[in-house]
Amino acid sequence: MLGIARLADRGPGIAAGIAATLLMAALWLPIAFSAGSAVAMLFVIVSAAVVAFVLLRRGEQAALKTIGFCLGLLLLVSLVLYRSAIQVPLVAMVFWLPAIIAAGILGRSTNLGLAVLSILASGVVAVLGISVFSDGDSAFWREPLARSLEMSVASSDTDLTAQQMETLVESISNMMTGALGVSVMSVAMCALFLARYWQAALVNPGGFRKEFHALSLGRHAALACMVVIAVALLQKGPLLSALAMVSVFAFFIQGLAVVHALVSERGLGRGWLYGLYVLLLLPHTVLLLAALGLADSVYRLRKT
Repeated sequence: MLGIARLADRGPGIAAGIAATLLMAALWLPIAFSAGSAVAMLFVIVSAAVVAFVLLRRGEQAALKTIGFCLGLLLLVSLVLYRSAIQVPLVAMVFWLPAIIAAGILGRSTNLGLAVLSILASGVVAVLGISVFSDGDSAFWREPLARSLEMSVASSDTDLTAQQMETLVESISNMMTGALGVSVMSVAMCALFLARYWQAALVNPGGFRKEFHALSLGRHAALACMVVIAVALLQKGPLLSALAMVSVFAFFIQGLAVVHALVSERGLGRGWLYGLYVLLLLPHTVLLLAALGLADSVYRLRKT
């Protein structure tokens, strides 16, 4: 994948063409085949990473040229395919903007923790925007979720009673706002880390590894996160739960950094990390890593 970075490094026009092509492929993959959604998300992340990489590697002026060229290409494609000048460029900016802002902050401050906090802020903004759009009511999600689940159950020959279906729909609808906020953060986080890795691989091999191992969001952010979680537990509601979800996700990333740093410091094998990533299939692992990240912000657990 480093070859993509080397191509993007040849100039804003080439970088714009790569980012635009990847984004358009991401939009068409789910239509082309049923399993395309997961691959499409990867393409979205890489497209955002290309723009963030140009910003980190060549500065703001080159990044602005790349964004301008790319939006011009996407505008033309949007007009031809959808007869709308803003549809595809709007999708691009929704997915790219948090990563671009974070890359700008990282380029100016060289502080990865501050950049991650900006992505947390984008997650909060996304949650608030979605809450306004849905009137802060989980009922907004129930009907489309019920239809989707009914189709899934019918295709898998699974038997669920009406009560079980209602419980499942209610449970998922209560988490939808937070899940979408976390999705926005996930794309931005992965894009930022990939862009930083590309930059380090070209000019400072091993630099991103050291930077990630030292990642910390700070004590104040940790205390704010704990307050949000406590309020969400005491005052039930979709908005508070969503804010708690995006906060937990940010410190889950710090928890991952802590584990990577400890494995490196103690000379443990990569098998420990592989095992950890397998355990991420269990939601409890995410919560444990978030707790580890919070603890590390208050009581430093690493030497780095």
